[in-house]
Amino acid sequence: MAAQFFSADADATTVARLRQTAAREGRTPSQITGSSLKLYLALPGTVRTALRDIDALGMPEDHHNMMRAIARAVAPTQYEVTRRQVAEGMRLRNEGLLETDEDILAEAVRATAKRR
Repeated sequence: MAAQFFSADADATTVARLRQTAAREGRTPSQITGSSLKLYLALPGTVRTALRDIDALGMPEDHHNMMRAIARAVAPTQYEVTRRQVAEGMRLRNEGLLETDEDILAEAVRATAKRR
């Protein structure tokens, strides 16, 4: 899909943070903006409304607590994604052919033997 370009209004502090984050992550500000927008638009409307309310009416502590709650919600999902990737990488060749304890033991020995 071809990229579409648009402009956005942001205060100087936000633009500076965007540029710093882009440099740190090795991405362009446009890539980060696109990812952020995709995430925001995927949220239910009620959540987007709540975010705007917190931004407009909340205290700094409310914003801080919300960001901590988001971080706590993301971490378990990241763990699960990583766990699946590692488990997939650990699959043994011919794993489905291992029927007996002897088959499993022989494959374990083969998999862990030092290569010469």
